[in-house]
Amino acid sequence: MHRSWSLSDNHQIPIWHPSRRVTVCPSDDGQVPSPLRRAPLARPVDALPGAVAHAFTPAGQLDYWSAVRHAEAAAPLVEELAGLVRTGQAAAAVAPLATAIGLLLTTLDSADDSSGALDHLLGRLLAAHAEACRSAPLPGLADWLLEVQFTDGRWCPVDITEYGPALSSHELEHYRAGVRKRWAADPGDLSARDALERLASWERDVTTLVEVIGGDLRHAAQYGRLARALAEIGEPLAAREWASRGLAAHPDDPPGAGLRAFLSRPAVVGSQH
Repeated sequence: MHRSWSLSDNHQIPIWHPSRRVTVCPSDDGQVPSPLRRAPLARPVDALPGAVAHAFTPAGQLDYWSAVRHAEAAAPLVEELAGLVRTGQAAAAVAPLATAIGLLLTTLDSADDSSGALDHLLGRLLAAHAEACRSAPLPGLADWLLEVQFTDGRWCPVDITEYGPALSSHELEHYRAGVRKRWAADPGDLSARDALERLASWERDVTTLVEVIGGDLRHAAQYGRLARALAEIGEPLAAREWASRGLAAHPDDPPGAGLRAFLSRPAVVGSQH
């Protein structure tokens, strides 16, 4: 027999669980709280620096499983900080996020992150920090980006498409000059190459993309990668031109280059500027 329940008389309402019966009381507005949706209260903003220092400072060098556990333990705090950003409190989250990124990069210097757990955590931190910076612009952001990317030969894949909108025209010029200076000093530096390629893609700088990806263009794979990069930034004609040059120079189209496959795709004329 089906029994209906009324919320008007403030009765307790049974909620069935596979192993037990739980009874809850509706609130004054007649709504039944859901235990599945009830989130823990966020800690006070002034407690965030201490929480970040505790969560992101390991007791020692991390082996494989220690790195996994470290990432798992810090993940809820990352989500808490990201939640602040999503709910209009970016100004309170931006500094703790930057501190967490710096501490995690230090940990990555010596940790065994072959599982990728710490790297994934870093990606989540960077995404939340970039969003925070777009909402609450951070003075000196260009210098911070250069520091996290190029300090002590570290690898920190900053996505300039996410951070770029948070930079003023002056700071963007400062960042561009810093990346180019690093690239000019050591074109073999993978961090500098990655930073310059990302920047050129974001700014749709065809000349720089040819310089960074193409290089001396000795291998078919370089032509293929360059063609795909140009297509991705909305330069289909330039992309097909470089793919055709590559196929002319390497008619065997070795595995991995994908030149014939690229040229066989229908051309989409017009850029996405």
